Amino acid sequence: MSEIRNFFIIFSLIFIFSFDLYFSISFSIFITILLSFLSKSNYELSFREFTLLLYALNYLFSPALSFLFFDKISTYNMKLGEQSYFELAIPGFISFFTGLYSIKTNLFIPNFSAINVSTIINEKLLKKVTILAILVSLLSSFLPSELAFLLYLLSLLQYVSAFSLFALNPKKNIVWPVITLLYVFYKSVLVGMYHDSLMWILFFCIFFIYIIKPTLKVKLVGIFFAIIFILFIQSIKKSYREEVWYGQKEASIATASQVGYSNASTDIILGEDNLLGSLTRSNQAWIFASTVENMDRNQNFQGLSIVYKYLQASLLPRFLAPDKLKSGDKEIFNSFSGHTINAGTSMGLGIFADGYIAYGAIGVYIFGFALGLIFALTFKLVEGWTKISPFYVLLIFPLLNYAVRPDCELQTTINHLSKGILLYGLIVWYTKKRFSFAIENSAS
Repeated sequence: MSEIRNFFIIFSLIFIFSFDLYFSISFSIFITILLSFLSKSNYELSFREFTLLLYALNYLFSPALSFLFFDKISTYNMKLGEQSYFELAIPGFISFFTGLYSIKTNLFIPNFSAINVSTIINEKLLKKVTILAILVSLLSSFLPSELAFLLYLLSLLQYVSAFSLFALNPKKNIVWPVITLLYVFYKSVLVGMYHDSLMWILFFCIFFIYIIKPTLKVKLVGIFFAIIFILFIQSIKKSYREEVWYGQKEASIATASQVGYSNASTDIILGEDNLLGSLTRSNQAWIFASTVENMDRNQNFQGLSIVYKYLQASLLPRFLAPDKLKSGDKEIFNSFSGHTINAGTSMGLGIFADGYIAYGAIGVYIFGFALGLIFALTFKLVEGWTKISPFYVLLIFPLLNYAVRPDCELQTTINHLSKGILLYGLIVWYTKKRFSFAIENSAS
């Protein structure tokens, strides 16, 4: 009830000054979720609030700003009017929210203090798992795609084990999550793609807050520096890619440092070009709006045929479905989004666009709720795993690492989640007897 009260208070204040209904609703939803995250994050692992923040940022907050600065955005502008867009996006977001909270769960209040470290968690084992998972990530690029993806999922256990070590002894073991985060950032620098590193840094921040329980002031300072860091990355990304991808320079920390040094000024980081570029990067809505405009013009609605293709690509091996979609294939994006991109460009339709392609406006609401429900079912599944060890709550991060990204393709979500549940479920099953035996011994 406090969230509803906060929303109406914030909405009233914004509407008094803006007199723009959709702008006020969008901003109020985003700020209400942010306040909920800040207030709850010390007492629960605020993964759901973080997910809602990402979706509200991309489908409500950023598009509201894009309409406000419409004249200054030339390339990735909104192809729908404000009213037409928000009459789809706001109910779609509410549907997603409803699905996300449709199943009650205690997953996000793990009790790590109940663990007897000496019998159940072996710090040496966790350190070995972290190192082994990092080594596995080095091998994945040299193997066929199907096997490489399984190794990739295994490599994500480095974060589970490193974060677990931190929870066991924050002061002593802070070095382990730092190692994993520096490693993923290093890999991001080499390829010029920073999504993975930013997501894992943010995941650790959520976990850090839950374990350390900092004051509100510390959280606000952290958010400020996080925004500056993201703006800095955005300011150097384009220049770095030009130097490495199209120029003669080597992909390295040295090149990134050189580019970063030349762009490390307030005028560039907080300049209009960088701010508008960052706004565009956090605005998945322009793809959604473009898809809606394209589908309304062509009336080529697909029902569930695209979903069947996604399921086939995610669940069937290639020898059973030789013509299935390939990873990174942009055929569906190019056919329905109203834009044409090549395989090297990272853009996805997103869940709301997929819903509109299927059934129009009603598809947005159905697909939004369905995605939230899938998340809720995943939470319930992992909650069962935490009965073996509370640390298995951390498997939520690798399981939904991609799914929580609003620009993630539905195919990627299904593929990552289905194979992740199978692989991590086998690991949980394998360790079940060992943990059960340890718990029984510690209790006797």
